[in-house]
Amino acid sequence: MSAPLTSEQVNYLVWRYLQESGFEKSTFSFQDDCRAHHLEGKFKNWVKPGALINIIQKGLQYLALEASIYENGTIGTTKVFSYFGPPNVQEEPTAAPPPADVSMEDAAGDVEMSNPPPPSAQPREESNGISIEVEAQKAELLREPPQTNGTITPIKRSHHDLVTTMPPEVNGTHSQRTKRAKTAAAVGEDAMIIDGIGLPDTTSEEVRATIGSSIGVQADEYIQLDRESTGVYHLSPLDASLDSAARNCKFSPTNKNSLAVSLDTCHMFNLGDDLFTPNRNIQDLVLFQQFGEEMSTIAWSDNGEHLATASWDGLIKIWDDKGRLRQSLKMHRAPILCLKFHPVKHTLLLSVDGHSKVNVWDVTTGKLKKQCELSIENGANEKNTPHDADWVNDNTIVAVGGNGAVEKFDLSRPLENGPHLDSIVRYEGHDAHKNVSSVIWSGGHDIFATGGEDGKIMLWKPSQFKPVGVLEGHQDEISFLQLSHGSSSPDSLLASSSADGSVRIWNIESRICLHVLNMQSPVDVLSFTADGKYLAAGAQNLIVMVWLTETGRLVGMYDAKPGEDVLSAQSTMEDLSWDKEGGRLAVAVRDQKCAIIDWKTLVNDAATKKSR
Repeated sequence: MSAPLTSEQVNYLVWRYLQESGFEKSTFSFQDDCRAHHLEGKFKNWVKPGALINIIQKGLQYLALEASIYENGTIGTTKVFSYFGPPNVQEEPTAAPPPADVSMEDAAGDVEMSNPPPPSAQPREESNGISIEVEAQKAELLREPPQTNGTITPIKRSHHDLVTTMPPEVNGTHSQRTKRAKTAAAVGEDAMIIDGIGLPDTTSEEVRATIGSSIGVQADEYIQLDRESTGVYHLSPLDASLDSAARNCKFSPTNKNSLAVSLDTCHMFNLGDDLFTPNRNIQDLVLFQQFGEEMSTIAWSDNGEHLATASWDGLIKIWDDKGRLRQSLKMHRAPILCLKFHPVKHTLLLSVDGHSKVNVWDVTTGKLKKQCELSIENGANEKNTPHDADWVNDNTIVAVGGNGAVEKFDLSRPLENGPHLDSIVRYEGHDAHKNVSSVIWSGGHDIFATGGEDGKIMLWKPSQFKPVGVLEGHQDEISFLQLSHGSSSPDSLLASSSADGSVRIWNIESRICLHVLNMQSPVDVLSFTADGKYLAAGAQNLIVMVWLTETGRLVGMYDAKPGEDVLSAQSTMEDLSWDKEGGRLAVAVRDQKCAIIDWKTLVNDAATKKSR
């Protein structure tokens, strides 16, 4: 028999609920009245997120169960149980809902039954005496967990408004995943157990939507920056006659001072150890791409020895880490959307254009090794357009694109028609009428993830045709996927961004959503630090937010808007990149200079001020 809740425990649960829902003013007013925040140290480690909602949900589930059981123990078919009256507002209630302290027997009488069984009907029983019908009804009642609405508001605003309009509310259940029962007789080893009832396992875990901070620390200060702030440096080419508007930015994975930025052409900057000295020691190598052609994307190999640059005319160039041209790759005839080096074989490069081609290159020889195209749907007159591709292992790539396409190509297969290669598997799962825009390989987990316009993130094993997991929660299309294998967490983390204005951090192994982070504007780009400690996200309102991945707490915000000017269609968030130590963050906004945020110095200064 559990002990009843005390008044201070109820106060703490309410205070936590106000925080989790983003009611900042109400939180402070409530804690001023009851001092509930002083109970944080006492209860924090015992109370899970969404505890108050979870308690209410469980109570309503038991009311629904009790309301459906006849006095003789048989189960009747009921209308949907609602404590606040019929779900359909046009339906007149047949009886007033029972108050919270009414007994379960009285509550049962307030739910209208249909097709009641005859009094003589007796439920069939198994040898253990448990009614099969009772078990089935319980499972049916608990199959769909109740949904709750979480209203999200920003913790603070800078002197620039974060948004002009509020996004739709983000719906999320606050229930927590319970332990798995491995010895349950009636369910498999992977089934969930809720209150002793076996339920099918799910691959998505809904948690509360935060307002950019973890529970209990919403009032903590964070580093607020704008274009004029100390600690923000705007990078320009040494030749003042050259265009300085940034389009892409990528730090070298091996050299913390080497940064590639695409301007009118690509520039390789050596930043030096101190950006802010008067005689700044910044070297600028101009990597000429092609006259009159705008850059589309750039990418470093993981060993930092090769830099690939691409332009909208389809030309790809390969440079070494000293800025010397090594190869020009000229097979594409459409804008390059994506460049990805092989994670181990650093001389292999994957390129995706905006028409139909996914090419695999050897950058040491400049030769095209394989050319892949997505399969043509029945009745389609045009080739399916690829949007992204990634390496799955040494000899396999996965490409995604229009019409729900997720296809695997085996590079080890012998070629019959020159370098052209057809897919060997088409994975089925995404909406066939919508685009799949992102794919990313998780490495050691033998899983790759895809996301697209249907708002779902699907997890796949290369050898299986159907998804092994579906991560749901985003309310709009997936715009970006980013993985972290950082040392700060023993598990691999997957970050996803969406046009719904939210960022979600998932645990790949458990398939659980750890944090829901709100940016109140469609999110375009994500970047983890190499150690996985921080996640940066850039949104269309030109706001960059930085979170601690372990707690989901907002620790920094950079407003890239130029003064109070209204955003133009040309001012778009293009790219984010951390250096290999997580000390600097590069931000590329179209029609602006590349901004370098001296994050490490800012964090150290903030810690020093706080210690005083």
